[in-house]
Amino acid sequence: MDRNTSRSFSANEKEIERLLKEYSRWKERLSYFSEEINFLNQYLGADIFQKNVLNLYERLQIFYDELQNFKRESLELIRELHNHRYDIEGILECEDISCEVFYHNQHLKLEQRILDFAQKFRKFKLEIFSFTAKYLRRASKEN
Repeated sequence: MDRNTSRSFSANEKEIERLLKEYSRWKERLSYFSEEINFLNQYLGADIFQKNVLNLYERLQIFYDELQNFKRESLELIRELHNHRYDIEGILECEDISCEVFYHNQHLKLEQRILDFAQKFRKFKLEIFSFTAKYLRRASKEN
């Protein structure tokens, strides 16, 4: 493949703009997940649950431990996303289509990891809320 043919498929400003918009959406989404994780940390440790519920606090501790794993994974995704910003800009410097394909594949892999994280985290939140809802105190002086 000669240089002129490969350049006709090279990344253009519009493609970079599209990738950067996706990057921004992912960054915003991961930031939102971080806020949710912080809220759930406080929620699980709050004095809002009924007293004398068999194994309640053990179960809350399991949720808390799992939440710490989500926090670590979220921080890792944020770090990867930050580094990915430079990869997107690096596409402009590619001299052949295989270089561009590599960066696009990296973009798609990161997107899938974020989607997988979002799905797991959503399921986890539902578990927490489904389990804890029935044990919330109805009044501040309630046992």
